[in-house]
Amino acid sequence: MSARSAPQPHEGTRRVMRASAPWPRVSHGKRSFDSTRQERTAIVAKASFPVTADEPERLRVLRRYGILTAPVPPDLASIVELASYVCQVPHSVINIISAEDANLVAAVGFEPTVCARGDSMCAVTLVEPAPVCVPDARLDVRFADNPYVSGVLGDIRFYAASQLRTPEGPVLGTLCVFDTEVRRLTASQRGALDKLAGMVVDVLDLHRHQALLHEALQAADETRCELERSNRALQQFAGQVSHDLKNPLTGVLGHAENLIDIPAIAQDPDASFCAQRVIGSAHRMHTMIEDVLALASAGGRLHLEPVDLNTLAHAVIEDLDSPISTHGARVTVENLPIVIADATQLRVLLQNLVSNALKFRRADRPCQIVIAAGTQGHGWDIAVVDNGRGIPPQDRQRVMGLFTRVHPDVEGSGIGLATCQRIAAAHGGALRLEETPGGGTTAVLTLPTDTTPN
Repeated sequence: MSARSAPQPHEGTRRVMRASAPWPRVSHGKRSFDSTRQERTAIVAKASFPVTADEPERLRVLRRYGILTAPVPPDLASIVELASYVCQVPHSVINIISAEDANLVAAVGFEPTVCARGDSMCAVTLVEPAPVCVPDARLDVRFADNPYVSGVLGDIRFYAASQLRTPEGPVLGTLCVFDTEVRRLTASQRGALDKLAGMVVDVLDLHRHQALLHEALQAADETRCELERSNRALQQFAGQVSHDLKNPLTGVLGHAENLIDIPAIAQDPDASFCAQRVIGSAHRMHTMIEDVLALASAGGRLHLEPVDLNTLAHAVIEDLDSPISTHGARVTVENLPIVIADATQLRVLLQNLVSNALKFRRADRPCQIVIAAGTQGHGWDIAVVDNGRGIPPQDRQRVMGLFTRVHPDVEGSGIGLATCQRIAAAHGGALRLEETPGGGTTAVLTLPTDTTPN
């Protein structure tokens, strides 16, 4: 227990001022609790105090609570008032002990402030194995020479304190009551003081967790804002890339295709081969630009509406008619539902999955692709099933990443599945890859019936 008077701070700030007068003028008859600056300086110079066995850990826990760097929880004032009332004493204090100071964060009978840990009676209580209750501190060897007992800084007689022990174990400080008169506590008062000390720790824990929650929510909000900004920047970048690259690329394609029609080049095998390579490279670059643009737009703001998946799936098949016919593939659309989704993005997703099934077909059997659906819980499982090469179990999650490819011998950018995953997440769903019975890959889009954009 200790105290020192201080000027009133601004509302909401912590009282950390130091002053020469440690107490308000509450006299015991010999002298007041005031002392001169010279007395105070001499006492501090020779002060020493005991420390806990776990002092480094205790200080780490104290820092985690942040009690001395944040506004004092207003609930603490009510607890010290209740302690003073229950114990029938004029003074009560919540004393938080830091490395060098005793910080009176809430008090009854005087203004809470800060004093040296070596002056504090609570610095002794901090290391005691049990609660302290001293009817007359002059007769207790632990406190008889304390300046607040000896008359140098005060004339305290009665003193009782309970430790503020955290759930982790270390003690942050004490809840103490005291008087300038000799007195005793009843067993019920002693028990009540212990319970109130527990309430102090509960309040500090509550405010610490509120602060952690506030920090987590603030960090999440900052992350969300950064993601939104990043998405906007990515979409703008993709749009600019599309504009800046597709236009000249279209010119390259047109001129390269015209070259093949020139007789001299058509009749020259080497020239014809080079022209075909230019055309093939230009087509691959065009596809990659489209993939980047699709990835940038995936996961953006959705235009949700009822989407007939049967109609959408047949439109995708129509778009892919050329490669389907070229590879002799068979695509079957089973009875698909009407879902709430963004039709444009869902079409990109299905087209990517069907295109993958075509690209990763097996040479030893005809390519078979089935688009089917089934219910699960509160949503739909939309599956694109193929009988192609398949994906090893250990690679199924990895291939969802950008620029990841399992079969490097097949042309591709490694962007398609990442785009599909972003579209699924934007719809509040998920995409997973499974093995098709008999061999192949089954890509399953889980789509909730109450789709809301993420």
